[in-house]
Formats: sequence, C-alpha cells, structure tokens
Amino acid sequence: MSSASSTIVSREDFVRVDPRELIVGANARLDPRLDKEFVDSVRERGVLQAVTAYRDDEQRLVVLFGQRRTVAAVQVGRETVPVMVVDRPEAEVDRLGDQVTENDRRAALSTVDRVAAFEQMSMFGLSASQIAKRTGTRKAEVATALAVAKSKLATGAAKRYEFLDLRQAAVVAEFDGDKDACTQLIVAAKEGQGFDHLAQRLRDDRAEAAARAAKAAELHAAGLRIVAEPPRADPQVRELYRLVDTEGEALTEESHRECPGHAAFVGYSWYDVDITDEDGHAEDSEDQGPRTKRVRGLAPQFVCTDYVARGHGDRYRALETASQADKVAETDAEREAKRAERRDVIQANKDWTSATTVRREWLTGFLARRTAPKGAVAFLAASLAQPGLVLERGYDLAYELVQVDGPRPSWHRQSNAFTDLVGRVSEARAQMLALGLVLAAYEYPLREKSSWRDPNAGTVRYLSFLQECKYELAAIEQRACGETPDPAEQGTGSEG
Repeated sequence: MSSASSTIVSREDFVRVDPRELIVGANARLDPRLDKEFVDSVRERGVLQAVTAYRDDEQRLVVLFGQRRTVAAVQVGRETVPVMVVDRPEAEVDRLGDQVTENDRRAALSTVDRVAAFEQMSMFGLSASQIAKRTGTRKAEVATALAVAKSKLATGAAKRYEFLDLRQAAVVAEFDGDKDACTQLIVAAKEGQGFDHLAQRLRDDRAEAAARAAKAAELHAAGLRIVAEPPRADPQVRELYRLVDTEGEALTEESHRECPGHAAFVGYSWYDVDITDEDGHAEDSEDQGPRTKRVRGLAPQFVCTDYVARGHGDRYRALETASQADKVAETDAEREAKRAERRDVIQANKDWTSATTVRREWLTGFLARRTAPKGAVAFLAASLAQPGLVLERGYDLAYELVQVDGPRPSWHRQSNAFTDLVGRVSEARAQMLALGLVLAAYEYPLREKSSWRDPNAGTVRYLSFLQECKYELAAIEQRACGETPDPAEQGTGSEG
C-alpha cells in the first residue's frame, strides 16, 4: 500500500477534540507562518477544514496535515477542532513526504475564483467588512474584488489572463470602455514591469482630457466659440497676444470680441490665485492685501481664426521675417529634431508628474512599516553626512507621508505632532519615522515636473535606495538617475 493511500484513503473516524491534545510532531513546514488574517479567521470562524491525524502507540492524535490550523486554534483559545483520523503512516519518511506533496500541490484560489466567491457572498447581503471578517481577508482586498466583479471586461480579463492579480484586475476595471488602455495594462502585467506607472499615466491623461472637455463645455455655454488648438505653422490663426489692430494697438479679449474670427481653444497658462487658509478664507499680508501665488492651469486661449482677412497685424511678423535666412538654412532634419526635442520634454514632464504620484503612494505604504528595511541605517547615516540635505524643507511632506494626526507645520505655525508621535512608538518604529523625515527631504524638491532634467547625486542616492526597497522605478525616474531606459518602457504622447 502506498503512503498516500495509507494516510488519505483509509479513514478510521471523524472526531472533534481539544486542539491542545493534538501532537504536532516533526513537520515539513519549519515555520507555521501564522499571519494575522489567518489567525483572525480561525478566531472568528474556527477551523473550517478538518485536521488530519493518526493515533500513535499511546493512542495520542499526531497531526499529519493541519499544523497551522492546530497552532492557530490553540493560540486563539478554540475549545475543539474537527479531526479526520486515518491510518498511521508506514514510516516517518512517508509522513514527511506526504506533507511536502500536500503543501506543494495545494492550488490557491485564482483571481477570478476569489472575485466570484466574494461576489456571491455579497449577494447574500454581506458587507465588505463582514466578508473580510468571515474569510480572514483584508477589507480593502474584498472591496477591490467586488469592484472587479462589476466589470465584465475585468472579470473576463482575469479569467483569460491568469497572471493578473486582484489589484491589477481592478485597475483594468477602471478603464472599462477604453480598449487601448486595457490592452496596454494587460501587456504590462504580463511583462511584469511598469504596470503601476502606466496606470497612473493613463489616469492622468484621462483626467486631463476630461478637464479640457469640461472647460470647453463651460466656455461654450457662456457663448464662446471653441476651436481645436491650432498648429504653430497655421497661416490663418494667431493668438491674440500676438496681434494688433490697424492702428497698432494690442488686441485684447474685450476689444476683439465682436470680430467674426473671435474664438478660443482650451490650453494651459499661468495666472494668479489667492492663497487661502484652512477655513477657505483668503490670507492677507500686512502691507499688500490678499496674498497670491502663480499657478498653471487650463484656461481659454483667445485667437482670431482668420487674422489677415480681418485686418489684424502680427506684431512678431517682422522678427520672423528678419530671421527667415536662419530658417531657410535649417535642414528638414534639424527642424524635425527640434520638434522631437520639444515633444520629448512635454511628454517627459507628464511622465514625471505621473511617476511622482505613484512614488508618493508607495512611500505612504512603505513608511507604515513597523521596522526599517535592511540598509536603512546606512542610508540614513550617509544622507545626514551629506551637506546638501535640508530636513526642514520636507517637514510638511513628512507629515503627509507618515500620515501624522494633528496640525501640520506651515510658514506661520509650528507643530509638535510629529515629535509627540515619536515619543509614543517603539524604538524600531521611531527609526522608520526618522527615515520618513529624510525621505521627505529628498522627495520635496522633486515635486517640480522638470526635476528629471537635473540628475544629481542626491536624486540618484534617493531613488536607488527606493529601488533597493522594492520600489519599481519608472523609465523617467531611471532617466533622472542618468540611465538610458528601454524606449519601449517610456510614455508616448503628443504636444497636447
């Protein structure tokens, strides 16, 4: 008789016993690895799958399969556990061999199986919290699965592409209706790199398109004719800031409003906004009234769609004519190289903005750790030894990344919330908080979208440390470290 038949097929009895009476002998799994979710599940629901055991010479029950279930039941104080009693293995080596086979061949639920199970539980009226409690699963994971269940595209993709994990399937669900975006995401998941950064770029592109459409609709409702952004070489269309009337006076939106060629496209420009306090009120300086700051955002860019026919002049045309000889001297290749360089800068700026969002989300999760990763102390020491690192400039960001409760410091207010937090935690957690302060000091100056253009030793040290801590650098972040990433990994786009 094989060892498999002696331990699995030949059944003696099914009993419920006190888990403290079970003998957990030598086991193929050296460490039972009792994660919190598993222990919580046993505490809430008990042992759902019977432990398999045999009787030794003294009639004690010795565990064959179910070491983790037994230890968890003892830990949470379960009075009894179900036990399937089978024949004793012919030899100790058979018992250990069967344990290896049983663990190796146990197939985990696939993504689509997990989604279907949680969906069915929700149909019985259970909330995400209740499902999480019953299954020993994180609530966020249950909520993600339920979001996937609502998307036929995402559930179909999870079923067809087994490499998609639950979180990735949920991201695919975000872009249900955008076939091209979903295809890109599935390819990135299959290749195992760049998924999070691609997803964020797609979100940013979608948000920008929606913002442009909303602004265009708002302007159209106000009676303004909206046109597409004209190419720079368009011979008929000019932006108003370039134009003058027949008497040489600069045209403005008000003075040009009655012209049949009056229109606008939605584009980015700089303008002033009032700085407000936490209550939404404008902050005043002592001698200059309301404080303002310069911001860049979507706004109407006014144009004349047929400026020559309407009798307007281009104030810069003379300068263009004067430089015509230089333009003629340029080859087609040189002109295309300049256009390509401009497109690259525009796209790289967008890619950096997207990467910053992903990086900061990752930092927030990373800094929630209770203990610092390997190499953190050496990184801290090397960072503090560098003369260029200024901790103070990252204080406000550190509050955000570490998610400190309490008031944050600002230009006119001090806060001890971070210091108070340090005084309440363990030494290991305090080390993580110190790491958060240093990482925030590195991160703060990288908020500018053009930060990729200035590779320096501090940026390289910072991003390299994040990479050592399992953060996946985006192609643009590799570029900021002086590397030349694979062109296929880089974002693509137009001058939009």
